[in-house]
Amino acid sequence: MYIIGIDGGGTRTVGILTTETGERLAQVESGPSNYHVVGEVETQVVLENVINELREKAGIPSTEAIGFCLGMAGLGRAEDKKIIGEICDRLGISENRILTHDAHIALVGGTEKQHGVIVISGTGAIVYGINADGKEARANGWGYLLGDEGSGYDIAIKGLRAVVRAADGRGGSTDLTNRILNALKLDAADELIRWTHAVSRDTIAELSKVVFDAARSSDTIAEQIIDDATDELACAASSVMKQLVFDGTFDIVLSGGNLVHQPMFAEKLRRQFARLAPNASVHLPTHDPAYGAVLLAQARL
Repeated sequence: MYIIGIDGGGTRTVGILTTETGERLAQVESGPSNYHVVGEVETQVVLENVINELREKAGIPSTEAIGFCLGMAGLGRAEDKKIIGEICDRLGISENRILTHDAHIALVGGTEKQHGVIVISGTGAIVYGINADGKEARANGWGYLLGDEGSGYDIAIKGLRAVVRAADGRGGSTDLTNRILNALKLDAADELIRWTHAVSRDTIAELSKVVFDAARSSDTIAEQIIDDATDELACAASSVMKQLVFDGTFDIVLSGGNLVHQPMFAEKLRRQFARLAPNASVHLPTHDPAYGAVLLAQARL
């Protein structure tokens, strides 16, 4: 049996086709497939195209049995799983399939194991874990209006607030003012009102890079924003670990663009975990989430 693992995101979709032993035969990338973002019809089109392209690249006929695992935000909820399940049925994938959420496949890919904890800080943020008994727990990940503390959006919006507070005299002066205005090609802080209302959440989150740059240059306000983000992620991870009660050693994988591409941020979190979870092995992901979907299919199908 061959295996297809898919990471279906709101920005892009990555699919991998492997042998039963995990040897990669084909990999493709397409546009977003999260139906909350693009709708059910487009989700079906993208998934169908990814599956067909994987089979074509690997030379696997449509009659050949395939084990299938899809990870997508929201698939921990029954309603979302029902909708995606119906899409898979229409695509002829009614057997040998696993539908789960994106943090699950990211954890399995990140650790090469079926249990552990993953801390994700990208545009959003979430901590998810599963123990050896199969018990699951999660914290944070409530979306940018209710939570996502420690995310790129959270860091960026706090950077923007620091700029307007400094402009009012309600907060201390900060190099973030010049850095952010220059990055956006704006002349004054009051122009940020129009800008923030005109752009997407993802575009705002991109400004987290400016906050990280300022923190590395010892801007005290930027440093405090990054320290607060670290504390929030550590707090969420502590909640998950308390719920799951790991015995002995276990893995904590640091995932998402902010932790993978900002070594300072990852190191701050490592230091927190050295105190909070001394028995944990803290590391960056071993594999990408799509390959985590493959590993999950290997273990369960």
